[in-house]
Amino acid sequence: MAGLLIALILIATGAKSAPTSKRSTHIYGNCQQLDIPITASAPSAIYDLPVVDDNLSATAWAVQQDTWSTPDGSAAIKVNTTTMGTWNIHAQLCYPTVANNKVDVLQIATHGAYYDSRYWDPELDPENQSYVEAALKAGYSILTYDRLGAGQSDHPDAYTIVQAPLELEILRQLTVMARNGTLSAFCQHRVPDKVVHVGHSFGSVMTSAFIGTYPELSDGAVITGYVLNKYFGSIGWTSWDVQFANESDIPFSRPSGYVVDSKSGIQNVFFGGNLTTAFTRQQFDYGNSIKQPVPIGELASSYQLVYVTGPRFEGPIQYFLPEFDFFICGGDCKGVSNLTLLHGIYPNASTIEVAIQPNTGHGLTLHNNATAGYEVSFDFLNRHGLGTGA
Repeated sequence: MAGLLIALILIATGAKSAPTSKRSTHIYGNCQQLDIPITASAPSAIYDLPVVDDNLSATAWAVQQDTWSTPDGSAAIKVNTTTMGTWNIHAQLCYPTVANNKVDVLQIATHGAYYDSRYWDPELDPENQSYVEAALKAGYSILTYDRLGAGQSDHPDAYTIVQAPLELEILRQLTVMARNGTLSAFCQHRVPDKVVHVGHSFGSVMTSAFIGTYPELSDGAVITGYVLNKYFGSIGWTSWDVQFANESDIPFSRPSGYVVDSKSGIQNVFFGGNLTTAFTRQQFDYGNSIKQPVPIGELASSYQLVYVTGPRFEGPIQYFLPEFDFFICGGDCKGVSNLTLLHGIYPNASTIEVAIQPNTGHGLTLHNNATAGYEVSFDFLNRHGLGTGA
């Protein structure tokens, strides 16, 4: 279908309630809230997109994107352009309180669509749900951030500004700042020994493209909720049951072109597994409460990152997949990964492994066995020289 290529990419993660807040205290570390002005330039385009400024036009947009005859990808470009500007990016930088680390490994975690950085650091039962807390407990430093258009970062034009190449450039700049110590202009910051990039959903699409494009800036990657396979994105946009952000069940204040999942869309895409054991009603309600709108220009341009290869990347890569991921794997991720394909994308990676998290849907951090999954990823990093006690 015409919307398939774009749909693949939207794997992101959720939308969110009108007021955004971040936790000020953490169990296993000390965290600082940062507002970082990023001046960036990146290729962009004017895409053939409808105006989305109410719920009726939001649904019409989803149907149009899923229609087989609708041009997508580069075929939807009307004019190629360049975007330049300065935007505020909100971030959180955390250091562990444990004092026995031999190596300072910084994780840089990028959230997906339909969520902001709270996906990594939920306030609901943080000791059992928060990836940030788990990373700090394991001795990692961790930088999370709200991607452009989400959370407490800026929300610029949804059609022409917030596009995939610009978001990749913002991740590059944040990584350079973290690696060379220039984040010290915004907070007390130490230079890490190694940097691991972690992604979820569209944040994993970005992470995959990042290590392929800038292999010298990353020592390893954990790619969650995303892998190329024959079922990827096959459910289409209409299954997300999108609404215009300002008319959604949780109203936002966004300009034209920002869409957000309804509560049923959040269930369709982000939650999976056995209803009695995989997640609680409280986790589901919380997952809906922190959802975030997404600019449709980001979705239209996402194809530019999907097929980026990384022949120069030499670090370890883990693909970490929920067992019952509807959007990525058509509802069942067991057996869909093709290691020959993945080694073809990263032919010089030191290792590529695929792990399946049982009884879990796309929103990995919002399910009952989240921390067990985190341990699988930390074990992978330890085994491949990216642990904090090396």
